Amino acid sequence: MTRGLGRRFWLLYTGESTSAMGTAATAVALPVVALRSTGDVRQAGMAGAALSVGIVLARLPAGVVADRYDRRLLSLAGNTLGVLVLASLALLTAVDRASLPVLLAAAFLVGTIGSALAPVENVTLRTIVQPDLLPSALALIQTRAATAMVAGPLAGMALLGVNAQELFAVDACTYLVSVVCMALLPAMPAAPAGPGRAGRHPLRSATEGIRFIVLTPFLRYAAVNAAVINVVFNGLIIVIIASTSAGTGAGIGVGIQTAALGAGAFGGSLIAASVARRLPPAWGIALGTAVVALALSGFTLVRATWAAAIPLAVAAAAGPVITVVISTVQIGITPNEMQGRVHSGIGFLAQAVSPLGSVLAGLGVRAFGLTATVSGAALAVVLLALAGGLVAARQADPTTADARIPVVTGRG
Repeated sequence: MTRGLGRRFWLLYTGESTSAMGTAATAVALPVVALRSTGDVRQAGMAGAALSVGIVLARLPAGVVADRYDRRLLSLAGNTLGVLVLASLALLTAVDRASLPVLLAAAFLVGTIGSALAPVENVTLRTIVQPDLLPSALALIQTRAATAMVAGPLAGMALLGVNAQELFAVDACTYLVSVVCMALLPAMPAAPAGPGRAGRHPLRSATEGIRFIVLTPFLRYAAVNAAVINVVFNGLIIVIIASTSAGTGAGIGVGIQTAALGAGAFGGSLIAASVARRLPPAWGIALGTAVVALALSGFTLVRATWAAAIPLAVAAAAGPVITVVISTVQIGITPNEMQGRVHSGIGFLAQAVSPLGSVLAGLGVRAFGLTATVSGAALAVVLLALAGGLVAARQADPTTADARIPVVTGRG
């Protein structure tokens, strides 16, 4: 089903995939470089925090911009800025001038650029991909994310073993590849704003997107689903560390189980499009979320490192499936002129609450123990699955074939 996606999609996908891999490497490397430069682990934490702040702060404004301006120009501008930021950082690192303020500024800008480009890509998908091929396109993006999650940090650590400036220079080149790909795309002007909406203040436009999410039951559920799943999977990292902390092979255990999350997400992305096409949204969401709950429950029953990696991989595999099913419906029911704001609004909530996962997991393990904490997370996901099934069943009638893929009216 990927053959019909067309040249424009593959240019977009190639460019964004290349820069995403570089960004994943840089995101891991910046805190390490900060630690090496200052010898203070707190500075490494500040670099990571600066990246996260950039991601969160840019998301809502990026949605407004994505709905107002030509998407090709926005992609060109964002990736060109990425080239300049990473090339400058490589140069400053080479001459030993990459001070902590420089690293913090670079981390903030890298997070901002990546977050700003996300809604632009989402809006572009609706413009260049036929409605019946959206699940395939969205699944490929999930595959890219899973690959970057595993390969990006590995590449970053490998390049850091040589020197930091080479890593940043390579990342600058990945953004340059993306610039070339975006330059080969045709112009993609924004959809008409609609009566009375042109020239609105950006804050009012952003609020309009949030209001649309709140007033649309399925989008409201999509936002809650993204937030809860993000919190659960961020908390799993702390749970993994706690469950493997005993024994001489603790470090290896953390590595194996963390890698299982990445491998599971990759595997799930390969079947996500097929599930989205074959199952009604209600079933896809309910079953996918239920798999996460069952896998988390299974994780509490095993203690061996390799055995525990299996339910973790299964839980992670369900993530891309849920995302593709929800995103397909989301794109289908959102008006062209609000695609960017709806995508960024849902993403903003998910990113803003994701740090709570680590905090809640740490507090839960300390207060109630590992099994009770994971069981509580599984229960929350079960409730999420039930709610998702009910909401999606109301959104699309699962007894008709046409309900399996929502109809997208109009092309942006």
